[in-house]
Amino acid sequence: MSVRRVTPGIMMLVLALACGVLAPPAPVPVEGSRPQLDSLSGNWSGTYRASGASRYGVLRFSLRPGADTAYGEVEMTFAPTQRLYGDPPEESMPRTPCRVLDIALVRMYEGSVRGTLAPYWDPDCQCEAVALFEGRMTGPDQVEGTFTSRRAPDGPVLLSGRWMAERH
Repeated sequence: MSVRRVTPGIMMLVLALACGVLAPPAPVPVEGSRPQLDSLSGNWSGTYRASGASRYGVLRFSLRPGADTAYGEVEMTFAPTQRLYGDPPEESMPRTPCRVLDIALVRMYEGSVRGTLAPYWDPDCQCEAVALFEGRMTGPDQVEGTFTSRRAPDGPVLLSGRWMAERH
C-alpha cells in the first residue's frame, strides 16, 4: 500500500479523534420532576450560531426514559478558522476543525430547559470560558433558546447566540 493511500485514512482518523467522533460523550446529570424529564427523553440533535456568525456548530443530547443521567456534547467551530475558509465553509472547501465540548448539567422546569457546558479553553480570547444555555419546548419534539459564553468564572460575556434541537 502506498503512502498516498494511507495518509488520507490516517488524516481522517486524526480528525475524527480531534472532533470527538470516536469518543463517547460524558454523562450529564439532569434535574427536574419525572414528568419534565420524560418530556425531554429521546435522542436530540440541533445547531447553534453565535450572533455575528463568529461561531457555529452542532449539538447532540440523549436521555433514556426514566433516567436521570443523559449524554450530550457540542461541536464548536471557531472564528479564526472561519476567517481562513469563509463563513460558513463551502462544501468544496476543507471542513473546519471542531472542538467537542461536554454538556455539564441540564435542568428542566415548567417546559424550560437550562444548562451549562463544562469549562473549556476559548481559542478567540485565549482564556477559560463557561457557557450557559436556556430554552423552551416549542413543540413536543422541538426546543430552542439562547446561550451566552463568558470568561470563567464570572467574567464578561464573550459571545451569545441562538440554538435549536429536534427529537428524532
